[in-house]
Amino acid sequence: MLSRVIRRSLPSSIQIRRTAGTTNLRKYLTTFHVRHAPPVTHIPIINNSVRSNSVQVNLDDSTADYDYVKNATRNTGILIVDVREPDEVKEHGKIPNSVNIPLGNVSDVLGTMSEKDFQDTYQRAKPAENTEIIFYCMIGKRSAKAQQNAINLGYKNTKNYLGSWNDWASKTQ
Repeated sequence: MLSRVIRRSLPSSIQIRRTAGTTNLRKYLTTFHVRHAPPVTHIPIINNSVRSNSVQVNLDDSTADYDYVKNATRNTGILIVDVREPDEVKEHGKIPNSVNIPLGNVSDVLGTMSEKDFQDTYQRAKPAENTEIIFYCMIGKRSAKAQQNAINLGYKNTKNYLGSWNDWASKTQ
C-alpha cells in the first residue's frame, strides 16, 4: 500500500523497481532508478549534510549566521550578494558592502558576464570559483536557490545567510 502511495507522489520521470529482499521502507526508497530525469543536485543524506554534484557538503559549512555575515562585511575578499529585486532593496535597505544581483540574473551574471562588465557594473572583481560568496534575500529562500545556481556553475565556496535581511534588520536596530 505504502509503495503505491510513494510511486504516485513521484514525478513520472522516476521509475522505481523493487529489488529482491527489499522489505523495509528505507531500503525500498534507496533502491530507485532514475530514467530521463534532470540531474539531481541535492539529495539529503545522514549527518546534517547533502550531496551536491557528487560532492558531499556539510550544511554547517554552507550557511552563515548574523555574526559571520557581520564580520564578512569588513572583508573585501568575500562577496555578499543580495538576490532581492532592486525595489525591495530600496524599500528595506541592504547589508553594508553587498551587491544586488536579483535571483533571476544570478546565473547569467556569475556564469556568462565578462570580468570587465562585472567590474564596471558592481565595482568589484568578478569572483573566482574559490571566492567566498554569501547570498541573502528577505528570509533565506531565494538566496538558497541562488546558492544552488552558483554551485551548479562551479563556485565551491558559497554560503546562504539563513536569516537573511529579516535577521540582519532585527539585530542591527
